[in-house]
Amino acid sequence: MSTTTTAPASTTVSIRGENVPVTLVPSLDVPIQTAVNAPNFQKWIKKMDKQDQLKVNSILIQSIDMFGPNVGFLKFKAEVHALPEKRPVPGIIFCRGGSVAILVILTSKETGKEYSLLTVQTRVPAATFAYSEIPAGMLDGSGHFAGVAAKEMKEETGIDVTEDRLIDMTKLAFGDSAEGMYPSPGGCDEFIRLFLFRDTLEQAKIDELQNKLTGCLSENESITLHVVPFDELWRRSPDGKTLSSLFLYEKLRAEKKL
Repeated sequence: MSTTTTAPASTTVSIRGENVPVTLVPSLDVPIQTAVNAPNFQKWIKKMDKQDQLKVNSILIQSIDMFGPNVGFLKFKAEVHALPEKRPVPGIIFCRGGSVAILVILTSKETGKEYSLLTVQTRVPAATFAYSEIPAGMLDGSGHFAGVAAKEMKEETGIDVTEDRLIDMTKLAFGDSAEGMYPSPGGCDEFIRLFLFRDTLEQAKIDELQNKLTGCLSENESITLHVVPFDELWRRSPDGKTLSSLFLYEKLRAEKKL
């Protein structure tokens, strides 16, 4: 008679020297160790390990989305108390990790007029068929911000740039105190590293980018580029990373850091 061994649906992680129980909801068929070893989950654990005013009592993993063999997105609920009064604080987390975004400024060689690039693509979470935003993409877990930004520039705009031509505005503004801009810290761990790319091109080259089709087909990306006057960019997109990049750019210029 053969027996089937069921993978355990619970384990523990160490946070501030204490073993914190981690449990999977019964409906999930992903091994719990796969979830616990996910880079974004481990990153969250390490960050919580440095918080001496927060105590994590338990973690319930409620949802896992796999990207091939790797964990893409996690949703979990953490029971957390603020110390010393042991006051409960909200702890529902959509764990998706960091990303990068690039503000593109192209100057016409003939006229000196500045333009920017928006990528237009379908964004189902926003229930929008054609959503306009600056080029962006998820980090790959390596922590190599500029390398990922250069890769996304190539995939989303067709512009091939070297890493040294990308200016890390997050670094200029915050040094090492922040990994990026947090668009929704009340429910998501995502941070966005904001970069700047500037170049001067012939007007004809800028015009060629208008309505250009780009994107990585293997990742189901279908992107249309829109060239917009830079001084109108803030009107053309309500996107958080786009507006945040504009704000940082203006403030860094005012302080003569750009």
